[in-house]
Amino acid sequence: MVAPRRRLRAVRVLAAAAAAAVVGCQSDPQVESLLTTPGSGLEAHLVASGGAALTGNATLKSYDGGVVMLVSFAGAGPGEYRIAIHATGNCTSANAFSAGPPWAPPGLQGPPFVHTFTKNDDAATLTFRFPGYRLEGSDGVAGRAVVVHAGAQGSLDARPGVPNNRIACGVIGATRRIL
Repeated sequence: MVAPRRRLRAVRVLAAAAAAAVVGCQSDPQVESLLTTPGSGLEAHLVASGGAALTGNATLKSYDGGVVMLVSFAGAGPGEYRIAIHATGNCTSANAFSAGPPWAPPGLQGPPFVHTFTKNDDAATLTFRFPGYRLEGSDGVAGRAVVVHAGAQGSLDARPGVPNNRIACGVIGATRRIL
């Protein structure tokens, strides 16, 4: 029984380090300035899926060889979550199956970036970097989807009509201006 406890402790240490990395990214004044400055960028309005109550917004802008995303959301309690860009800009299915699989630009080394984070309350505002991604073009994020997944582990895949861990989805498009 000692080995499983050590393994659990190691998993908790890694999860805490991942959460600290996300929080560390939040404190980058250059990134915060970029995201709060009016200008070209994209956004996705997150809508709950799979019976969840999560809603929010993601703002995406070009940054230092990639894309940076600021996500603000509420309606998901404390716990571990993942966020990824998915292949299809379609969030019409009840379980977000229509967003397709996680996506990465052609030529990117390794699998698509899936950011894992832990939050301690109902609402959160987090910043994520997607190195090697672009906003526009045939291999850009425009027209794709941002999907929030419940849990730090498990499949990111989905099938039509089958419950999964996709709890919010938003199509990435032009920033709406409020008059």
